Amino acid sequence: MKKQSFLTGAVILMIANGISKILGAVFKIPLACIIHEEGMAVFNIAFEVYVMFLSFIISGLPFAISKLVAESNSRGMDARTHKIVRISTILLVVIGVLGSIALYIGAPFFALAMKEEKAVYAIRMIAPAIFFVALGTAYKSYYQGVSNMIPTALSQVSEAVVKLAAGYYLAVLFIEYGVDKTAGGAIMGVTAGEIVATAILMLMYILRRKEPYIKTENVSTREILKDLIAVALPLLCASVVSNAINVADTTLVRSRLLDAGFAPDEARFLYGAYTGYALTVFHLPVGILGTLGVSILPVIAGAVAVNNSQKAQRATDIGIRLAVILSLPCGVIMYTLSSEILSTLFHNDTSAQMLTVVAPCVVMMCVTQISGAILQSAGKIMLPFFYALIGSAIKLSIEWFLIADPEIHIYGSAIGSTAAYTVIMVLNLLAVKKHLGLKQKFMEIMIKPVIAAAVMFAAIRLLYLPVTAYTGGGFIALALLCAVSCAAYAAVLLVTDAVSVREIKKILKG
Repeated sequence: MKKQSFLTGAVILMIANGISKILGAVFKIPLACIIHEEGMAVFNIAFEVYVMFLSFIISGLPFAISKLVAESNSRGMDARTHKIVRISTILLVVIGVLGSIALYIGAPFFALAMKEEKAVYAIRMIAPAIFFVALGTAYKSYYQGVSNMIPTALSQVSEAVVKLAAGYYLAVLFIEYGVDKTAGGAIMGVTAGEIVATAILMLMYILRRKEPYIKTENVSTREILKDLIAVALPLLCASVVSNAINVADTTLVRSRLLDAGFAPDEARFLYGAYTGYALTVFHLPVGILGTLGVSILPVIAGAVAVNNSQKAQRATDIGIRLAVILSLPCGVIMYTLSSEILSTLFHNDTSAQMLTVVAPCVVMMCVTQISGAILQSAGKIMLPFFYALIGSAIKLSIEWFLIADPEIHIYGSAIGSTAAYTVIMVLNLLAVKKHLGLKQKFMEIMIKPVIAAAVMFAAIRLLYLPVTAYTGGGFIALALLCAVSCAAYAAVLLVTDAVSVREIKKILKG
């Protein structure tokens, strides 16, 4: 199996994630037309419960498996590598079965906790997905640990296609049974997608395992379990706290909207508009660029395992540079063209101002993701979590005071997120510089891309009226504005030497 460079793996996962995210957005376009804001609120609440519960039971294990596989693979210990996968699979199957049963039975409790009684059916329809995600985690983590991102990419795209087809079909099938059943039918598409994705990962691993390897080392099951637990347990504890905070965040937002004087249906509408439309667009670049962290894990973990500090530093520098350079234009586009994006995707721009307010946070969140992954890959497992706790306290405090103001309401959540991720990003970057011994000044990394982003912003403003007048607006205008402004952004990066030919060659060497 050919090992991919950091950049190659990142590009593969970015393309796959991009396709998956676009298909996910395409799925929500007709879905939003079918069930509207109220139904989107039910759908998103059920999905949040699913993600929260999934994180509770398997969080830490994907990272632990990938890290141990990367370390074993860098030392040429094939037998240990595959035994890690076998032990992890058994453990995750047991966890997945128990998790699916618990989520199904506990659906009424979770719906009540999230203050959305209509979400019970939808939560139960997504409960079986817990088992299939858990089963596929060991295989996905293995491939990521050996820097082969193709199986992960194939499984993600297949999952998105199946979710789109099955979810839309079932939503239409159940439409006559009410909002809760329609949202439940739509979310069953997630379960169907996970089944297909897991089947692809397992099949590719089975075919790969037919290749012989030489067993040159004794492998201790107890030692592997000990190593898995040593990495996964702290992350699991951190996940429990983090997800409890996320539940508190969702509950707080809904409660403070009511405190602001909104009726339950109005609060549900605002929450559905923010999470179902604005955040759907916002999380497109966040999810795509989050693959940088997945790709950088085996590079840094493997380099640290063999004491290759130079390779770890080079990967860190490239990862942070890419996160900054790629996230800035996404933030500019969402900030300046929020109405056009939402109108093109959903034919509904009621949440355009929400997207505008939250758009700057995309840079902070993307840099936070990559810097946190770097710290954990280098062995600083809990440090990003402690910084995240500080950020969460800031976010919840801001939301408490701002959302109850009827003139600010849901925008308080966007403001809180931006403030929180700014603090977390700065703390993460300082820790990366300290613990990996980087000489690079992070302000220098950011100043030139920010200048390029300012030029990009000006280009959109200057071209907006002539382009929309010439094309009549719509998708063509949006595409032209994005293309021309991104070209201006890239040109400034090259002119200011923010990305030189020498740097491009260094990045391509991964």
